[in-house]
Amino acid sequence: MMRTLARRMASEQVWDQSAYSQEGLWPALGLKGRVGSRVSLRVLSYGCYCNTKWFFRHLLNEPTWRHHRPVSVHTNYHPEKQQRMQAIFDHYHVAEGKGDWAALRRWSGTEGSRRACGGGGGGGFRGGREQLLPDEMVELSSRGPWLFHNLPPRTPAQLLAAPDAAGRAGAFAAVRFLPGGGVAVGLVEEEPRALAAAPAGVRARGGAPLVHGGSWSVEGQALRLRLGEEDYTAFRRGRALICARCSDGVEVFARYEGLACNTSGWHRLRPSEAQSGVATTVAGAKAWRWQGRHDFTFHADGRLDTPWHKGVWGVAPERGERFIFARFANIDHLLHVADKSRIESTRCEDGDKVTVSLK
Repeated sequence: MMRTLARRMASEQVWDQSAYSQEGLWPALGLKGRVGSRVSLRVLSYGCYCNTKWFFRHLLNEPTWRHHRPVSVHTNYHPEKQQRMQAIFDHYHVAEGKGDWAALRRWSGTEGSRRACGGGGGGGFRGGREQLLPDEMVELSSRGPWLFHNLPPRTPAQLLAAPDAAGRAGAFAAVRFLPGGGVAVGLVEEEPRALAAAPAGVRARGGAPLVHGGSWSVEGQALRLRLGEEDYTAFRRGRALICARCSDGVEVFARYEGLACNTSGWHRLRPSEAQSGVATTVAGAKAWRWQGRHDFTFHADGRLDTPWHKGVWGVAPERGERFIFARFANIDHLLHVADKSRIESTRCEDGDKVTVSLK
């Protein structure tokens, strides 16, 4: 396996951790031409062999895990690796598991420390924020909900007093942002795309959402949100909302489960549109590079050449004069032509973003 990985690292543009997982899992998937290294796998308990994403987002927020001692914690997820590693070491080794629990919980599940909403908020989240546009939030909500994961409807004291896991379970809710600052909170079961993304336990539990109604507003790059009786501040990163409960900094995560584009009016480029500014910019270049590696050619008659499939492209006037779309392999992409040498692409199905640059 190591020889195979060394060869792939030298000959392919693949992340080492991705290649490691592929070589171990490909045999089980039965993919044609991808036999893997056929090594034996042993899946370990994520509660005993965890990484810091799970440790700081989940273990520290579940009262029953308070006296649990992991075998190892891979400090790989957050930017403050050394400081978080030291905090974990101090708690489990220096204090033999009897250290200050609050010293661990001061760390956010994203970046930095937990903070109340009035002090910058967002659970300490700093990097990668995107501009929040109220009209866009409403438009996206018209095509699908935001699936909020593990909304904590109870206080920490109530969680500790809960007699069983069902009593400590957080709420999953399908949330839509409405015009005028209103919020519609629905059942996950009523939203097919949200239901498909929800854990099996949530699908089995069913029932009414544990939060009802609310309001929202945008202040700069922050989303101020009230769900039920709790206030949150949130920041957006792609299809995700990263929220912090104002009362105690507990973090909540949401993911947009609708379609990122309204494709109803899209059509292959017409002759009358070929002379528009954005069309001449795109078709006038001989070739573009998708993610800096794959050649793309936009033809003036609306044809699109890609390394994978032939496709079509056209303008997307409903989004503005600098937007076009590309459709290949039955997948739609919304492209923002930032300038004459750079295009920003968003895949409509899941919001995945890539850069297309002039070759």
